Amino acid sequence: MSLFSGSLKRILCASFVFTYAFTLLGGRADAQHVLPVLGTAPLLGRMSSTSELQARVAERRQMFDIAALDLGLTQAETSQLVTQIMSGRVRWVRIPRHLDAMTWAWDGSVYMYRDVVIPADEYGWETDIRVGSNIHELFIPAACGNLSLVERSAPQVSYIPPPVQPPPPPSCPSGMMGNPPNCYVPACPPGYMGTPPNCEVPQPEATPPPQLTRVVVRTEVREEFAWWLVPLVFLGFFFGGHYHYGPPPPPPPPVKCPPP
Repeated sequence: MSLFSGSLKRILCASFVFTYAFTLLGGRADAQHVLPVLGTAPLLGRMSSTSELQARVAERRQMFDIAALDLGLTQAETSQLVTQIMSGRVRWVRIPRHLDAMTWAWDGSVYMYRDVVIPADEYGWETDIRVGSNIHELFIPAACGNLSLVERSAPQVSYIPPPVQPPPPPSCPSGMMGNPPNCYVPACPPGYMGTPPNCEVPQPEATPPPQLTRVVVRTEVREEFAWWLVPLVFLGFFFGGHYHYGPPPPPPPPVKCPPP
């Protein structure tokens, strides 16, 4: 009973503080929750960097998970949210003034208000989660760290079926030309050889040189002595030698010296 009384006392105290602040500054508490200032009931506290945000989420993970569940996120969506924050997939943005819901903490407990208006020009982090046909825009103001939600419809993407590709035209079998049914085997023009388009004029074959037959002619030389020439040689020697034979000419006279 004492535990229940303590929790009820904390809730009543927190409600009184917010109601007093809203009433003091002229907020319409009956229609929506108008927060004149952030940071009076922080969930994660004031932060100034993404690394500090990641450290606070890890430090206060249990309270952060409760806040996400209070906003309507499932366990899987809460895990996705934490993964996106820890991996740095968040954006530094100006927080919208009107929020569909905002969580806050008081004395170690987590609470939530719907239809909340915050001061202008508040900055913090944003990360989005797609839930069916809706987008959950999740904001964490840097002044308080209160996990907040703006739900909007995802843009409808009309399905445009891909164009139907006509079937490829029939083709002739490999090695043939033309279009079915007029297929034919390609051939070079008359007088050419090869396969189109590689047609060429045939080169005449080289005529090999004629084979020469080697003929060996055997010549026999017969040596015959002309006996009839012997008398002619003898007569010529006799008469020729007699005709030219004579005494030798006298020697020249001795040379005389001139008188002194």
